[in-house]
This record gives sequence, C-alpha cells and structure tokens, in this order.
Amino acid sequence: MRFRTGLLVAAALFMQASVSGAAQKKADGAPRSPVTVTSDTMEARSGEGRVVFKGNVVAVEDFTLCSDELHVTYGDGSDIKSIEASGNVRIFQDRKSSTSARAVYDRAERVIVLTGEPHLRQCSDSVRGEKITVYLDQENALVEGGDGGRVRAVIMPNKDCPENDAPEKYASEEARCKGTR
Repeated sequence: MRFRTGLLVAAALFMQASVSGAAQKKADGAPRSPVTVTSDTMEARSGEGRVVFKGNVVAVEDFTLCSDELHVTYGDGSDIKSIEASGNVRIFQDRKSSTSARAVYDRAERVIVLTGEPHLRQCSDSVRGEKITVYLDQENALVEGGDGGRVRAVIMPNKDCPENDAPEKYASEEARCKGTR
C-alpha cells in the first residue's frame, strides 16, 4: 500500500527551494549551472559515457550532494544526463537537508529520487518514508511509505532555524559534508 499523505508536508519543506537556489535553465530545459565535483579518485569511462567518482565525493550545482560514490552519466553531446550517488548520501540546499543510502538526480527534469531510509529536514521539521521524490522546479515532493511502510512527519510548533539569524555563515561545501556523517 502506498502512502502519499506526506506530500503536503514534504512540499512545505521544499517551498522556496527553486526560488532561491534553482539552477538557470537553457532553452531546452537542461540546467546551465556548472557541476563541480571533488573526490579522492575519478575514473572516466568514455565508452559508457560515464565518469565515476569515489571517496569523499562532494558535488555542487545549486545544491550540495555528498556521498561515498558518484556516477555522472552523459546524454547526447556533452551535457550531464543524470547523477547517481550511493553510500552515505547527504544533500544540502539552503536550510534543507536530507540523508539516504542512494540518490538519483535527473538533471534535465530537475528531479531527485531518494531511497534507502530517506530523511528530509528543514529547520526542526522532518519527514521519513521509503522513497522521496523531490521536484526541484515545481516546489513539490512526494513521500511514499512503500510496501507496508508508513510516512512519518514531525512538524514542530516552533521552528528552530539557527541560520535565520546569520545565513551568510554557511560552512564551506566540503565542511558541510564532513560535519554531518
């Protein structure tokens, strides 16, 4: 049985996400912001149209994605088609963050699918489910409970957002990744 009751809560968690941090798009819909990746190793697999990054991976577009391993797949031409992260996946954007075992980012559609005990947080509110799909440009998210599972949302009456007082004090991208394992 699929549970979609968390949709409104998740949508609320991601409100303003695309307004404040969305990547600019080219005419064909693909983002035009660069993707910057740092890691311990990089392996280019030209025949597969893929680059594999391993070890302390940090990928930055209009959000920061941290993981143990990252596969960048190219579509036709030189544009990135998708990014698949696995192992200790953490994503940060403004005051929102998530953790999961795996994340798949469809760059053209600007959709991120989190699986493997995904957990979203914004300030003191949080939501968990079996699968969380985030539609970056539509300001929506779908949280599914999965087979027999349930969506769990915690909405606090008082929002604890320490960054509200000093948003310019965000740590560097790599510091954010190292600080939340």
